[in-house]
Amino acid sequence: MAKKRRSSQFKDSSQVIDIDEARRRRQEKRKKQQREAREQEEGRNRSVRASIKAGRRRKKALYAVIILCIIAAIGASVMNIVKLKAEQREIKEQQQQLLEEKKQLENQLKEADDPAYIQDAAREVLRMVNPGETIYVLDLPADNANEDKEKESE
Repeated sequence: MAKKRRSSQFKDSSQVIDIDEARRRRQEKRKKQQREAREQEEGRNRSVRASIKAGRRRKKALYAVIILCIIAAIGASVMNIVKLKAEQREIKEQQQQLLEEKKQLENQLKEADDPAYIQDAAREVLRMVNPGETIYVLDLPADNANEDKEKESE
């Protein structure tokens, strides 16, 4: 605000100047300007405080998002580990079953090399006979045949 020259205020010489009144006006004017300056400063401070608060809120939100992402990543890793452990247990069980089956098959292989086992298998499964042996085939009644089949299945 440009300062007015005092001489222009007092050009009219017919005017009587009250010095106390002029001082009081100047003081009121200065107080008003100081008040306005304070209000502007407070307004700036408020906007600065508001922007600081908004910045803090943004930081908190960002930290929350980061923490949630970290928790999600850890959770996914834990879930993956749990699944892998379960799969590992299943595979170990399968391995045990396969080892037992292997032992059984090895025992069968050892027995298959035995001539007595071969002869018994040929007689039982293939219904073969040695030279000079005679086979007798009996015709069983239907009732006895069903009983024999039930006994064999047990």
